[in-house]
Amino acid sequence: MRKLAYCALVALVVTTAAAQHSDTTDVSAQRKRILETAYKYRGVPYVYGAESPRAFDCSGFVRYVYREASGMELPRSARGFYSAGVPVKAAEARPGDVFVYDTVGGSPSHVAIYVGDGKVIHAVSDGPKTGVIVSSIHDRYWSPRLIAARTFLPTETIVTAPAAPAAPAVAKAPLAAPVVAEQQDDVAIADIGFTIRSRKESYTDKIPAEAGTSVAFTLTNGTGADGTFMVVFFRIAPQSYKLHQIHEEKVLLARDAAFSLPPFRFDQPGKYRLIVRDNWGNPLFERSFMVTPADSGQGS
Repeated sequence: MRKLAYCALVALVVTTAAAQHSDTTDVSAQRKRILETAYKYRGVPYVYGAESPRAFDCSGFVRYVYREASGMELPRSARGFYSAGVPVKAAEARPGDVFVYDTVGGSPSHVAIYVGDGKVIHAVSDGPKTGVIVSSIHDRYWSPRLIAARTFLPTETIVTAPAAPAAPAVAKAPLAAPVVAEQQDDVAIADIGFTIRSRKESYTDKIPAEAGTSVAFTLTNGTGADGTFMVVFFRIAPQSYKLHQIHEEKVLLARDAAFSLPPFRFDQPGKYRLIVRDNWGNPLFERSFMVTPADSGQGS
């Protein structure tokens, strides 16, 4: 009887270990598929609000890769990624996990897929290279802006055999299910931060946006003093050039303080412009955006 009980216990432990090995193998294969899928889209251009093989924004890229590689539906914004998944330490992240960055000075605004060896692959909208690229996590721009790491894959649990035959069998721990935030239609897909200077800055964003994209703007007072600013956002009609005001707001900002405007939705293709004026009405900041038809993936 003792011999039979011992054999049964050994068989249970071997079966449990084999099942655990199978689970670990499945997750490892899933991580591998995610990386292979991500690298397949290296070089695809960046477009605010885009989520297709023709063009991506940062969260659209991560979401599309996960959907194609594993059938998972993840959040559609960096803020959604930050509030979902299972938190992990960046130093303990596994290939396929998601890194979250604050690039606007106050909120999650960018996501990337960790590929191992101190690198991430992500869709980037600014810098010397844009589109889907590979970057070092130690890059002087990205490193200080990393604020979180999340895993959306099951956690591999190691099961050990009992120390003696008389010990109770060790049951396999359940796999940790990823937590995915609910999707919200009014959430900002793209987050853009800019600094208000004491001298006027004016330019057209080189990255287009897809019609229907909701964009959040974060303003930082970099004038060197407290100030009151008037923020105006409007659309320029393509043929008549008439200005259709979308939003106007007066903002009091202390020196170096940041302020987030309500998300703006680019409903129609065309040209949009955001203007910040000082308390005397002098323009300090102008930024224009070209909005393309949805899913066009075409730049301006």
